[in-house]
Amino acid sequence: MVLFDFDDDRTWKGLLILGLVLNLLVCFTSDLGYDTHVKMAVDESGGLPWGDVRPEVAGFSDPNDAGERFVLPVYSGSEASIKATALVVFFGLIAYVHRSVGVRSAAVLSLSPALIFSVGRGYEEVYFALLFALAFVLFCGLWSQRMRVLQGLIGGWVLMCIPYAKGMVDPSTVGLIGCLLGGLAAAWYSAQSHDDPRLAWTRKPLTSGVVALSVTALFMLLVGGFEASPTLGIMVDYPLRYASAVGFAVFDAIVVFMLFGMVLWPLVRPALGALKEINDPKMATMVAMISAAMAALVFYIAALWTFESVLWGSSWPGVIWTMGNNGRYVTLLFIPCVMLLKHLNLEANVPSLDAPQGTAKAIAVTLLFLLPVTLLASIHGQTTWTDDAAESMPLDEGDHFLFVSEATLGMHWFYTFYEPLNAEENNLTGHWRSMDVNWVDDLEQNLSHVKVVVLSPDVDNVPTGWVVDSSGEADLLNGGGEWRVLTRT
Repeated sequence: MVLFDFDDDRTWKGLLILGLVLNLLVCFTSDLGYDTHVKMAVDESGGLPWGDVRPEVAGFSDPNDAGERFVLPVYSGSEASIKATALVVFFGLIAYVHRSVGVRSAAVLSLSPALIFSVGRGYEEVYFALLFALAFVLFCGLWSQRMRVLQGLIGGWVLMCIPYAKGMVDPSTVGLIGCLLGGLAAAWYSAQSHDDPRLAWTRKPLTSGVVALSVTALFMLLVGGFEASPTLGIMVDYPLRYASAVGFAVFDAIVVFMLFGMVLWPLVRPALGALKEINDPKMATMVAMISAAMAALVFYIAALWTFESVLWGSSWPGVIWTMGNNGRYVTLLFIPCVMLLKHLNLEANVPSLDAPQGTAKAIAVTLLFLLPVTLLASIHGQTTWTDDAAESMPLDEGDHFLFVSEATLGMHWFYTFYEPLNAEENNLTGHWRSMDVNWVDDLEQNLSHVKVVVLSPDVDNVPTGWVVDSSGEADLLNGGGEWRVLTRT
């Protein structure tokens, strides 16, 4: 603690500047993420030209099954515009937290490894954080106590933009469920304003949080049980795997990414102690929203892991190591959490990031432990070998190629070729096969028109009639090994 005086705001201002610099740096050091490449390939009708990333037949892509998804308009731009937009939005969030909460909270936000990871890869977490923060302040009436019903309605629409951005709902569903959420908000405000003792719990933060968490969990189970969502519906077919996934998701999202990754764990115990005693409708709404969002995120992440593990035929629970970064979705709760802590500090003198009291040392040590992860996320960034492979592929306009890889994330890796090949302009068609299927026979029977084959480092066999045209080494963080581009002899 000699070099860093964490009681001095100048230290926190320096950390904030460091965070801003690292977020800027990652835009130059990191390639776009796999999901970003998929979103950039989505056409005007919402389809994927080389086939949906969730193919009907495991291990085989199908260009005739484009699927349907919705993406934010930003993904129709270039790599530079995608990163620049994410960076500007994130800087705006940091500025808002600095102004409305404090410099220490802003510094922690700027140094979040998960959000730096997302900015560099062009992921949507900064937009989720913005949308949820807007919905939060509207539902809770933090900017104004006037026209609460209208605020709740707008908040419902804003909140539904998050599943829209994930491709889970269409615009009409955003409007419909947004209205329903606005109606629920109006009913909630009405219940809080009544003197009926049976409704007194709506003004008690901790009780409201438990009820909101329970109702949300039940809702997610019903959606999955009735298979209203393909992802959540996986719980019906694989209940034991899903149940274990929920436990892993609690640890990954809540413990690792939220309590530790957002430096909130030292503040939880005093906050819960104060919430038991407080009777305040505004804070009750804040806690209810945070609790409901936590439950929804945990159930969704668990369903995503379970669904993808079945789709890829991956070992369980080994796939969680591959997809553990999905816990980063919980970063959308950072701004609501620090705003709640600020209100608790003013109301009950509870410690917060900006008024840490006896928790200052724990906060400082946690942040120091996070700094190496933050530096790694910024300085190293995402790497892909497919850019180099794309440059060496001898393709002419209208050609077809085949990509063979491990099943796990195979279709996502597949779409990292789309942008480097300028596939839309060159009218190139790609095909993907898992290394676990009989792709060699398929290549000669159903894909005889394929001119080039790309083998990921996981694949070591070269079929008869093909020769290695070029090769290269994959980065160690991508598993290492040699990728190869094959052409017919």
